[in-house]
Amino acid sequence: MELTGLLLMFGLLVLGGGIYLATQLPNRIAKKPELPLRGEDNFETAEDLFPPIEFPPEPVEEFVPELPKGYNEDKITVMARDPENIFAYWEVTEEKENRLRQNHGLQWDNSHPVVRIHDVTGINYFNGENANDYKDVYVDDNADRWYFHIGTPDRVFCAELGRKLEDGTFVVIARSNLTRTPRNTLSDKIDPEWMLVTEDQKKLYARIGQTGEFSSYHLFQQKQ
Repeated sequence: MELTGLLLMFGLLVLGGGIYLATQLPNRIAKKPELPLRGEDNFETAEDLFPPIEFPPEPVEEFVPELPKGYNEDKITVMARDPENIFAYWEVTEEKENRLRQNHGLQWDNSHPVVRIHDVTGINYFNGENANDYKDVYVDDNADRWYFHIGTPDRVFCAELGRKLEDGTFVVIARSNLTRTPRNTLSDKIDPEWMLVTEDQKKLYARIGQTGEFSSYHLFQQKQ
């Protein structure tokens, strides 16, 4: 009888434990931690792993307009290049050329472009006919610049652009500015007096020259 009671009690315990486990299993399954979903906000993209490199913007080339071929002026300009050569550039408008062609007719078409170089050294006002001397240089019809060998340093020159007709007449189109070729020798000017800044300089200069005059001119005269 006692054994039967023990077996019955053990059976009840087993049955109760089974019922308890059966009721708790769904809750345990439901409470299992959820894994993060691989949605738009939960996984790393290629951009996250390797962010794009931001390069500096390419420099924008600034548009620089080309210099015009001409300025619609009838003009010739001269400048000295060295003691024996000058450079000239010029422009002739189509309007001026057509007007001269009408005035001179067929002679104009048969004429030759010439640059006349005038030596106007010492002349206060040049009127086109009072130059010391001049030389004519034939240039190409399509040229708009030229180098001229003058061969005379330290002189003032003026150039006239024109055309020489078949009868030798020189028709002026434009007259230039004045330019002076530099000299090719040492200066012949002597400073009559040096400007001395300090008393020490005056004393040193006087000691060298052994004179009370403080100029290169007086020292030069003393050595004669």
